Amino acid sequence: MRFWVDKEQEKKPDGEWKDAYVFSINRKQYSTIFTNITNSWYRMDQMQIPAIYEDLFIIGLSIFALDKRVSRRRFKNCWTRDINVSIPVLEYDKWKDTGLQWEKMLGFLTGDHWHIVFRKSEVIYSYREHANRIHLNVQDCDCVCLFSGGLDSFCGAIRLLEEGGSPCLVGHNEYPKLAKRQNLFVRTFQDLYPEQSVKFISFTANSRAPISEKEGILKGSENTSRGRSLLFLCAALSVAGILGENVPVYIPENGFIGLNIPLTGGRKGTCSTRTTHPYFLRQFNGILEQVGIKNTITNFFAYNTKREIVGQVKDTDAFKSCYADTISCSHPCLARYNKKGSKEYPVNCGYCYPCLIRKSSLLDIDEIKKYSYQGEAYDFLIEYEESEKSADLRAVLGSIYRCKHSSDKELNRYIRCVGELTEEEVEKFLSLYKKSIEDLVQLFSADQRMKEYLGL
Repeated sequence: MRFWVDKEQEKKPDGEWKDAYVFSINRKQYSTIFTNITNSWYRMDQMQIPAIYEDLFIIGLSIFALDKRVSRRRFKNCWTRDINVSIPVLEYDKWKDTGLQWEKMLGFLTGDHWHIVFRKSEVIYSYREHANRIHLNVQDCDCVCLFSGGLDSFCGAIRLLEEGGSPCLVGHNEYPKLAKRQNLFVRTFQDLYPEQSVKFISFTANSRAPISEKEGILKGSENTSRGRSLLFLCAALSVAGILGENVPVYIPENGFIGLNIPLTGGRKGTCSTRTTHPYFLRQFNGILEQVGIKNTITNFFAYNTKREIVGQVKDTDAFKSCYADTISCSHPCLARYNKKGSKEYPVNCGYCYPCLIRKSSLLDIDEIKKYSYQGEAYDFLIEYEESEKSADLRAVLGSIYRCKHSSDKELNRYIRCVGELTEEEVEKFLSLYKKSIEDLVQLFSADQRMKEYLGL
């Protein structure tokens, strides 16, 4: 399928692209792709951001929209999509030879066949004519850190502050109440680290269906976070570019989730993120270097379990004050549909995959249990034995069984199958994977019934 990204009604598709579905990106008019990050750039006193960073954000925004709006059901195997897209860029000479690298990286990220074509653009999307009266001074910040509101990014921000850093935290606001929670954390950081600068930038992005003159509106959509996580990085890099060309971007996430080994054979097509896998970060940093962007992306938790991450900061006042309010859940807004009990959200459900990993990471502290499901795992498994609701728990238990009955050689094969790694990385991830599984075993072993169920 062919897609055309039109920035500010600059040019309609022509030639071989004439019948392409069109995504429009317009700041002041109706747009099928929309974001408010330009307001943040403006408050940082940018009448326009550097062209190469605008291009990067437009590319990330386009891929986010495509990943979200192109249904996999339209393709033969209901999974692998063939996506051909023309994207406008200001610095065409820098981007024109990076298409193959993007295609390889995006193939790993989303599991699709991509064909990326860049074309020269003259329209500056970030341009503002008059200076802003509302200012956001971020010049005292020395790094940029992704800040999702989850436990890992929360711990990552604390680590940077404990090391004397002054981070500018960037968050993607997926739902209204998330920003409120993120702002609570930031105010806590500001109070507890008064000698350092802590700023928070929250942005939104979304997409409507593209339109083709021949076919009309494209029907269908995808429930995916892979393209969103790439956009998250591109937004953070745009902020880093404003702060300085050598300002680093940190993406703190535990290595178990970053490695993203499928829990079961049936989950190899999972839609969860792959942007913290070392292979992806190498590819992305390589593209940035090729086009002259010096800001690098680093995951300093790449070889840490979630429990180890918590262990690094659990004794700080910042962690103790807010850790229970962090949101690690894959569906934090589900509670609002509860027929019984509290409808307050966002809240961790307590039974999805990320929540189970979260629980295993908090074994060394006196956890404040804020979950929509407060019961034990065994009770939940029995209650929802025939329900899709227990799918994550059953998959995690299956993964534990597989690990316990596999040799190191077999586990190494699972690790290598996820993405290209060096021998040193495979060795580190083997240790990380086994430790993460042991944390889960310890979590479940607290209930004798579950221990017997697992045959431990």
